Amino acid sequence: MVIYCQCVIGQRNLIADLATIRENVSMGDLNIVGRNVSVENFVKIGNRNKFETNSYITAYSEIGDYCFVAPCTATSNDNYMARDKERFNHFKGITMESGSRIGVNATILPGKVLHSDAVVAAGAVVTRDVPAKTIVVGNPAKAFREVPESQLLENNLDK
Repeated sequence: MVIYCQCVIGQRNLIADLATIRENVSMGDLNIVGRNVSVENFVKIGNRNKFETNSYITAYSEIGDYCFVAPCTATSNDNYMARDKERFNHFKGITMESGSRIGVNATILPGKVLHSDAVVAAGAVVTRDVPAKTIVVGNPAKAFREVPESQLLENNLDK
């Protein structure tokens, strides 16, 4: 693992082999950062999140608490793909509000918000914000159904 300078890493985090955490990342407590995960610079991570093998969290993202990122998830922060100086005025990572989850091999485009308890299905491409308690599927991702009550974060926390 490689942890760059000026990071603030909370207590009892597991950071696996080949993981990279770039400069100016803040991470709360009890997170799992899996093998070969990349967390880019200026990312804010809350508590009790899980980032599985080969996931990529782009710079300037904000991750709440109790979020799940499946293997091979890709996120982006640059709609200009490094070709125009205008891009510097628009960099924006993703936002995962508490309890949101991303399935394997999904792609989240710049600036998109996954609201509380949102679920992105495997392979989906998120081009719009995902409403709270909603499952989205496909390319582009579209609402499929509501998250079942039994899967909501509020119903799975120890009281």
